[in-house]
Amino acid sequence: MANVLIKDLREISKGFSKKPEEWPHIPCPTCVRGVLRPVADSFVDEETVASKSWRSHEAWDPDWIQGDFLCILACPNGTCDRVRIVGDSRVRETGDWDGEQYEAHLTPTMFFPALPLIQSRRLCPKEVGDRVDIAAKILWLDPNSAANRIRSAVEALMDEHGIIRYKPDRRGKPSRISLDERISTFKAALPQHAEAAGMLLAVKWIGNVGSHEGVLRVPDVLEGVEFLDYALSLIYDTNHDDIKKRAADVTARRGRPSSSSIAGS
Repeated sequence: MANVLIKDLREISKGFSKKPEEWPHIPCPTCVRGVLRPVADSFVDEETVASKSWRSHEAWDPDWIQGDFLCILACPNGTCDRVRIVGDSRVRETGDWDGEQYEAHLTPTMFFPALPLIQSRRLCPKEVGDRVDIAAKILWLDPNSAANRIRSAVEALMDEHGIIRYKPDRRGKPSRISLDERISTFKAALPQHAEAAGMLLAVKWIGNVGSHEGVLRVPDVLEGVEFLDYALSLIYDTNHDDIKKRAADVTARRGRPSSSSIAGS
């Protein structure tokens, strides 16, 4: 299934202006379906001390202004938890041809509670879901660490399917099996999940870069999250099989209503 959450999160990762009406769709972590909006008078934007000190420089321009912002967000569903958002505020040129103009650009660094990452959260095993939840908490502040947690979710998924982590080395001592090899074993043991295995391998590579190179940005991690979510849906979402069966039934009847639907009408 397509992950509409990822589309929303990618837009959020681009940052947004101070105008609430221009904010992207921010999904509610409680109900997932609701759109979070700023609570009236909760927005605070403060310039840093260092930024204020730069104003005396002869070359100062408004795009030197830096600060921090915080805001409380609420879902239209009154029973959902409120969400706190914290982030960086920077002034940028707008590129307006009518003159040199500037506006504040906001980049989130934390949401609390964390925003949801995967639509298959309720379907996946607890340990896998728990590791995704940890990634969600740190995604905006430390994308590379988040990528590592998403990779560890793949390790947990291999554990769930009984794919061993260790094997004896030449001296008979336990030797850790690489995630590549574990995914290959998973694919061989469960060939019906070959497509999912391909997705998981891509997640592993993204996690490796996060662990060893530290060059990932939020959108890079979200790509891995999307691959993981798709793999989980392939493995655990039984709706796929149900839809295929229903389509086959309709084809067999050449589109005519089934006897049960006629009887129930």
